[in-house]
Amino acid sequence: MPASGIRGTHEISLGSHLCLFYRRPNEFLHVTASFLKAGLAENEFCVWVLPPPLTVSLALDELLHHGLNGRGLQAAEQLQILSAKDCWFSDGTLDVAGSLNRLTALPPKAHKLGYSSVRAVGGPGPFRSETSRRAFMVYEHQATDLIAEHPFIALCCYDSTECLQTDMFDVMNAHPNALLRTYSGWFNI
Repeated sequence: MPASGIRGTHEISLGSHLCLFYRRPNEFLHVTASFLKAGLAENEFCVWVLPPPLTVSLALDELLHHGLNGRGLQAAEQLQILSAKDCWFSDGTLDVAGSLNRLTALPPKAHKLGYSSVRAVGGPGPFRSETSRRAFMVYEHQATDLIAEHPFIALCCYDSTECLQTDMFDVMNAHPNALLRTYSGWFNI
């Protein structure tokens, strides 16, 4: 099994779709960069989706703190960094079918580029409406089935300060596993 890169969670099997709740943008950057660093070491094609207000520049700085040359990884086509808006909400709303098609296209793209599997991490940021939240949960449920069928690991991250308790329940219901923060790191439940 591939290494997780996340303190307290050692390995994550391919086909896993997990969620994580973070408290601050810098926590998101640190945990997700560690997760990606492990995937890059495993020769995985990595996709990093940044929720607002995070930027590609901040992500590249965080990768440098982890000893990684983000621009070089992007040039080698091993790492793709996108904003949540560009990934899911380019026209302001979520196109579930289009988003699932883009997700399905990642494993063949990784294989074509010579990478063993896909590792994707990121989050949507705050939902603009209840309709948007519901659509995203439909996407998450369907993504679980797609990810399970491929050499793929996905970690979906949500800002706990932006989530209602019902949102957290829905997010955890859409993911077979959740990572919870403890004093000694992150714990997989």
